[in-house]
Amino acid sequence: MTLAGDMRARGGPAGTSEMPHPRDLSPQLRFVESEEWFACGPPPAAPQGWKLYVPATILNARQLVELVYQLASRAGLHFKYIKTTALLRKLNAGLFGYSQVGKAVVIYLPQPDTRFLSALKNSLAIHRDQCPAVPCAIPFGDDLPLYYRYGSYRNRRLQVGGDDIEDDRTNAKSAVPAGIKDLLKGYTSPLETPAEVQSFLLRYPPYEAIQQQGKGGIFIGLNLASEEFQEVILQVGYHRGMMQLDGGDGCTLLRRELAFYRELAARGMASEAPRLVDALDTSRKVILVLEYIAGSNLLLRRLQNQLTVEHLEKCWRILERLHNAGLCLGDAKLANFLADDDGNVRVLDFETAGIIGDPPSPIRTFHIKPEFSYVCTADLAHFLASVLYPYSEQDPASPPDQSFDLRAWVNRDPETETAAWACNRLRELLDCVTTPA
Repeated sequence: MTLAGDMRARGGPAGTSEMPHPRDLSPQLRFVESEEWFACGPPPAAPQGWKLYVPATILNARQLVELVYQLASRAGLHFKYIKTTALLRKLNAGLFGYSQVGKAVVIYLPQPDTRFLSALKNSLAIHRDQCPAVPCAIPFGDDLPLYYRYGSYRNRRLQVGGDDIEDDRTNAKSAVPAGIKDLLKGYTSPLETPAEVQSFLLRYPPYEAIQQQGKGGIFIGLNLASEEFQEVILQVGYHRGMMQLDGGDGCTLLRRELAFYRELAARGMASEAPRLVDALDTSRKVILVLEYIAGSNLLLRRLQNQLTVEHLEKCWRILERLHNAGLCLGDAKLANFLADDDGNVRVLDFETAGIIGDPPSPIRTFHIKPEFSYVCTADLAHFLASVLYPYSEQDPASPPDQSFDLRAWVNRDPETETAAWACNRLRELLDCVTTPA
C-alpha cells in the first residue's frame, strides 16, 4: 500500500453514514491509506494466516467498522476496511471481482484467539441476517456476518508443508488449502440448505456459471423434469446482495422480475421474452428457470460490429408493443435484448421493469438529460443512449451510472448506420414534450 495523505471521505448517499476515517476512530490509530482501503493497526508479523471477513451494506457499514475497531485494537490485530460507501457499493456489486463481494472489513488473525472470536461473534449478533455472503470464504454460520479463509498477508503465494503454492482467492474449495488444519472450524455452526431449495435444484441442476454479481447469478442448467434433453437458464437472487437504501436486495430484484414475467403472460406478451419455465420464491432465495435461447445480446453484437439497423427496429417495435400493453422496461438497453442466429429478437432482464403508473425503479444505467416526463418516452430515450454511448473496450458491460446528455448527439455526424438510426430517432423524441433538466 502507499500513503496517500489525510484525505477524509465525506458525503455519501442520502440515508447512509459515510465510512469513518481512522482518526475518527482514534487519534492515535496507526493507519495506511490506499485508493480503496484504510489499513489500521500494527501490521502482522506473520507472512500468512487466517483472514476474517465482515461483510457490510451501505446501511450498517459504519457501525460494523466501529465495532471491529474496538475489538481488533483491543486484541492488537491488524485490519483494513473499504474507504467509502461508493466503493462499498462497487465491492458488493462484484465490480472488484465476484470473490471480493462482501469483503468490506478484513481482520488479520495469525492464530485463533478464543477470547477475540467469542467477543466478535457476540458483537456481530445484532447484525445477524443483515449482510451479503462472502462467496469464496467459509461462513461462521448462525447467520452472522462473519467468514474466514487461510491466506497470504503479503502476496499471492503460500508456504504449505515446505511447498510454495498459489493463494487461490477465487475458489471456495481453497479457502483452507490442503495441508492446512482448519483451526477455526470449531468456532462455526453447521449450515443447512432448505429442503425446498435442494429439491428445486435437483430438478434444475446448474452446471455452468454465465455471470455472478453481488445481487445474483446466471447459470446454464438442465431441466430434468423434461422428457427430452432441455437446457435452461437459472437466474438466482442473492439474499442481502447489493442492498439498496430501501432495504431491497438481490431477491427483491428477482421478485420484481418474476412479477413482470407474470404480467407479460397476463397481457398476451409472453412471446416477447424467453419462456418462464418455473420459479422458486423463498425468504432467502429466489430462482427463475427460463427457456435457453442460443444467441447473444445486442451489446455484444455491437462490440463485435454485428449490430444492424434491423436489430434496432425490432427492439423499437418490442418497446412500443410493451408500452401499448401498459408495461415499461425502465432500464431499456442493448444488453437486455437477445438476438438468435435466425434474427429473432427478444427482451430480457426485468429487474427494473413494471406497470406504467406504478412507482418506477430508481435503478438506471444512464441518467438521461434532458429528463423525459413520460415513462414510455424515457424508456425509448434510455435505449437510444445505450446505442450511442461510447462503451469502453476495457469494461464494456458496466458503463456509468452517470449523466448522459442526448442533446449533444443531435448535430453529430454519425460514424455508423446504427448511430445514424439512433440519431434520427433521437431527433423525433426531442421534438416531443420534455421536461428540461
